[in-house]
Amino acid sequence: MGLSKQGRLQFSLSRLLRSTQRYAQRGVQPNSSKPLIQSTPSSSSLNEDLTRRLRAITNGEANKYSDANMVTETLKEGLWSSVDEKKKKKKKKKKRVPEPESGLAGWSGESWKGDWGEDKLRFSTSPSQSRGTPPHISLPIAYSRRIEGLLEDTPKVVLQDLSPPTKQNPVATLHHGLERVLFNPGVHWLRDPRSLVYNFSPALGIIPKVADFAFERLTGFIRSSRDDDLWALAKQEKRKFGGSTSSLSGMLCHIYFLLSGNKSVDTSTLSLDFRRENLAFTPGQRMAASVVFNYRNGVYSIDSDSDKEEGADKNILLWMGTILEKYLTMPSEEFLSHLRSRPAPPGKNTDESTREAYRYSKSEKFVLRSQLDCHDSRLPGTGVFDIKTRACLPIRMDILNFEESSGYVIRKNLGLVESFEREYFDLIRSAFLKYQFQARIGNMDGVFVAYHNTARMFGFQYVPLEEMDERLFGSAPGAGDRVFQKCMETLELVSDEIIACFPRQSVKCTFETQDGMGKDLNIWVEPLNWQPEFMKSGFEQAKARQTPIKQIVVTAKSFCGNVPAKGARCVGTMDQPWTVHWTITHRSSDSDKEDEIRASLQAAKDRRFRAYSLPTGISPQNIRDWWDALDFSGSKKINVPITPVDDEGNEGIEVGLSNVPTKKTTDESFFRDNFTPPDSRIQYLRDLANSGREETIRIGLEDRGRRKVVLGVGEIDWEDTLAEQEISAQIQRKEATAEAATERAEGGTHGLAQTQVVGTQNVVDVGPK
Repeated sequence: MGLSKQGRLQFSLSRLLRSTQRYAQRGVQPNSSKPLIQSTPSSSSLNEDLTRRLRAITNGEANKYSDANMVTETLKEGLWSSVDEKKKKKKKKKKRVPEPESGLAGWSGESWKGDWGEDKLRFSTSPSQSRGTPPHISLPIAYSRRIEGLLEDTPKVVLQDLSPPTKQNPVATLHHGLERVLFNPGVHWLRDPRSLVYNFSPALGIIPKVADFAFERLTGFIRSSRDDDLWALAKQEKRKFGGSTSSLSGMLCHIYFLLSGNKSVDTSTLSLDFRRENLAFTPGQRMAASVVFNYRNGVYSIDSDSDKEEGADKNILLWMGTILEKYLTMPSEEFLSHLRSRPAPPGKNTDESTREAYRYSKSEKFVLRSQLDCHDSRLPGTGVFDIKTRACLPIRMDILNFEESSGYVIRKNLGLVESFEREYFDLIRSAFLKYQFQARIGNMDGVFVAYHNTARMFGFQYVPLEEMDERLFGSAPGAGDRVFQKCMETLELVSDEIIACFPRQSVKCTFETQDGMGKDLNIWVEPLNWQPEFMKSGFEQAKARQTPIKQIVVTAKSFCGNVPAKGARCVGTMDQPWTVHWTITHRSSDSDKEDEIRASLQAAKDRRFRAYSLPTGISPQNIRDWWDALDFSGSKKINVPITPVDDEGNEGIEVGLSNVPTKKTTDESFFRDNFTPPDSRIQYLRDLANSGREETIRIGLEDRGRRKVVLGVGEIDWEDTLAEQEISAQIQRKEATAEAATERAEGGTHGLAQTQVVGTQNVVDVGPK
């Protein structure tokens, strides 16, 4: 026979009393790991309170406690400060107790609902206790405009050639016998390390100093916004936009990251040393791309943002690319005429800027321009190819320590370091994506790569466009062309939305698709020269108003055939159509949202920040003097402005002779925040460079007085002047060390000072002779 209702209630309360006493002895709250907030009640007081409340139910006050469960909850409320909701959810579902019989005095079945009071134990939804949204679920954003559509898989001609309006120089050709590299796969050593036979002229092995090259004697490079031919063609073809490869390739790369779902690269053709290496694109390749849409007479010309990072002209690779391009495509005598040690050729007017060779083409909304570096009619298609100069690993990783790092040598074909394979692996991850976009814009067959350490040349390789496509997109024929078509179509869509943010104004944009699955393309847009309308009314507060900013978010979902699929799979699958469903959303730019947009833009800029490692022998105290004295352009000698416009000289050097350069001042925070001591990885590369320099000196000593063997030429008399310079410096250091040791033995200090000076003396690179 079961217990009566009153008996069940007494049994429940007695169990609660026992459990409460146990928790009270431990000093913690039931169902919670939190300590008690109030003082722990004694056993006698708990017993009295429970007895009093039980008696109240039987004496007509049961309307305050609807059933045993409600009584339990009310007792908890009186005894404890809070309940851990997470553990409470794990309790078994409680059975509902039937309403008391009508015979109980004072009982009203529904009266408790209006007299129960605030439920202090309900689940809290405050931000501090919320678990947040799972990372794989994106929250809807407040927006002011949203459009969507499909990129169908319909093959078409993306670019059509346009005739240049003005006369151009002919496209250059390779010299020094380098053309045979174009028709033989793989790397070609300048000098075979086993037999020591030169495959090409030994003079190619020594690179002249950057500061000795007269950049002002070159044909001037012209930015997109200053190219009248580009403007004229855009107006003639009724196109809204114009741009060059240097300004468009960064945007196209981030669009590709979006469409491909951050697909990794393919390094299966490399040796086992690289099986465990990272297959994602490098952080440098993933950096946010900044450009400027310059408005003039209904046309927007796109330039790379000239205000990227302070001190870009201190990057030796910006200048080295231009020198080496001329080095490889000019006869020796013509190249030497561009050195400042030689007088300018007679009759050459340096004030007159003739045009380089460009390819102009058009798409649905763009007119595009590509500089044409080199040509060989025996190559397929147009026979045009690009020239790329690739600095070795330590130069790229430790850019300011170029003098010491110039000792690094490539010793072998395969291996993780000091090999051509290492440089090729880094090319795949950091440069091939940009290279193939530039090659397609210029209708080129491939790229000619020259490997160097800023002082010496090691070898050459020709990489056809098909090879780059295989490393990036897969082996299916046509995959690269399809990728280019979809990226160009997406660029045209977002460009229309960018200029709609601030109509008929020049705007500055930053593109970024973050690394990781499911990331969107974010575009931040700001007017280039902001002038609020009410500034004309005389309100001084308008001058302090921030430049407005807007954010565009682009998403893409891929379909392989009619089935949703990851973009990475669709990129390399040519047996099924690839359809992309895109959306372009303008985030709400209300005043309460602008701070969020600015914060997200600043985060993107912070992600592309890379601190410099202090060069060997330079301390934080003297880095300012060293930095100010660094002058690759030689502009301090000739007093003319020379501005690099793209990394590694991809588009050349912009030379202007009309204005005297203004020295750019740098505050103390720049030197405090942008320079750090070298870490263990950088120090390892510096050790490799020092070891390589010792190897170069050893070979130079062995070669002294010997005739050099050149393939196809025979023995010639030629001395490695750079090796001689290094050998001489080493002999001086040894002599100074010996002299210092003698003087120390005699108690003198003069030799020590002399040793310190000679030991830090910079090795001077000399040109070919």
